[in-house]
Amino acid sequence: MSHQTTLLWEAIGFTVFFLYGSFFEWWFHKYMFHSPKIVKRTFVHHTLIHHQVYKFEPESYEWHAPREKDHITMDWWALPAFLAVHAPVLIGFQMLTHLPVAIGGLLAIATYYGIYEYFHYAMHVPGPQWFQRSKLFLFVKEHHRVHHKYMLHNLNVFFPLADTVLGTYRTEFTSPRIERNKGANRAKAAAQVKTQRQKATVSAAE
Repeated sequence: MSHQTTLLWEAIGFTVFFLYGSFFEWWFHKYMFHSPKIVKRTFVHHTLIHHQVYKFEPESYEWHAPREKDHITMDWWALPAFLAVHAPVLIGFQMLTHLPVAIGGLLAIATYYGIYEYFHYAMHVPGPQWFQRSKLFLFVKEHHRVHHKYMLHNLNVFFPLADTVLGTYRTEFTSPRIERNKGANRAKAAAQVKTQRQKATVSAAE
């Protein structure tokens, strides 16, 4: 396999696993951070501490002095743990298929984690960085702030692909999927009423 082909496959591995990162984050956030069933410690640190220190209201969502800048980032060993969990899968896949995707996949996981941690910290601790004034950052910051009100919605911090696909994306005021379902149910009920009225009219005419 040529050097160019190897780089191409590593790039494909990076892209696929970066997209996968959104779904892994969604699962981890829902079942590890917001449920005590698997590891109670992560649930306590995130739901019972982080969400109580940084709440939905603007004045409590962001850090203010003299409060300590704690309970925002994960433990130092989180990234090594994520890489250790995924490395056997990626290396095994590469050995079976002979497709060089392991390095790209692990690099994607590390990159996704790094962006997650940096953006999440910046959302709660405002700073002078230029990107914090951008429309994109303000959008994902508000997206995450809504999560602090509806904890089982907006489980992605900066890349809400899984939220969109799995129906957990919502704004402060409405959950799109819920509203669509309500609208569909109202339309179905109205159609049933209309049909019943038509039948009643036909029966009366006979």
